[in-house]
Amino acid sequence: KMDAFMMGQEEEEPIPITPQEEKELRRVFEMLCDYKKKLTIKDQIREIQANSYMAKIQAQMDSRVTPNYKELEEAESDAQNQIDKLHHDYNQLENNPDKKISCNDVLEMLKKLKVKTNKREVQEMIWEVDDDLDGCLDWAEFRLMFTRNIMDNCGLEPSKMFNLAQFLIYDHNCNGRVSVDETMNMLYARYGRIKMETKLKELFGENMHETGREGGEISYPEFIKAVEKVQVHSFWNTTQGRIAASHSKKDLPDLQATLASTF
Repeated sequence: KMDAFMMGQEEEEPIPITPQEEKELRRVFEMLCDYKKKLTIKDQIREIQANSYMAKIQAQMDSRVTPNYKELEEAESDAQNQIDKLHHDYNQLENNPDKKISCNDVLEMLKKLKVKTNKREVQEMIWEVDDDLDGCLDWAEFRLMFTRNIMDNCGLEPSKMFNLAQFLIYDHNCNGRVSVDETMNMLYARYGRIKMETKLKELFGENMHETGREGGEISYPEFIKAVEKVQVHSFWNTTQGRIAASHSKKDLPDLQATLASTF
């Protein structure tokens, strides 16, 4: 399915992964590994902190009784011990040398990005690039998936996981949206100044309206819609696409619809 922002001309040589892309890809991998477990731990810490704070406030506001400071200190100490244990569990996940991205991690991230999906679809998404078929993605598989897509000149590589990774690479502030400002540096490093504006327009539209804090912003569903349009267009510019189109002009609309659903 090619790099989501390449127009797929066969004469163009694919550009290997850049050092900046590899650095950002590693950041995304680290974020996705055990994402669901880490999210649960963060929620538990926030809940303990909120409960501890509210208990202290309520004790101080109740004028009918004198606050039992010893009990309050013990409760606060117990809450802190729970938080310390959760921080320890979180750090163990972060420092695990064998960390992997699971189906639940991807499913949770897609929910955050407001994507309607289910476990079966996410399992298929992982299966497409899961070389050792263990149901998860390690760093080698994740990097290989990204490399295969940006080096693909035929538009036939599975790209669902690639599209998610690319969106998260651009979403530096992790707000679930990508902006013109966020994508500009990455696109410049890959394509140079001349092609960068074309790629930005493919994503954000011709006008690239300045909306949001960091310029024009789009959501993940909007990003995927723009990417799929470019990917389908890229396929028709390849030899395989032209051969497929020439076989049956009558069935072309059905073939286009089928291709769009696979990207």
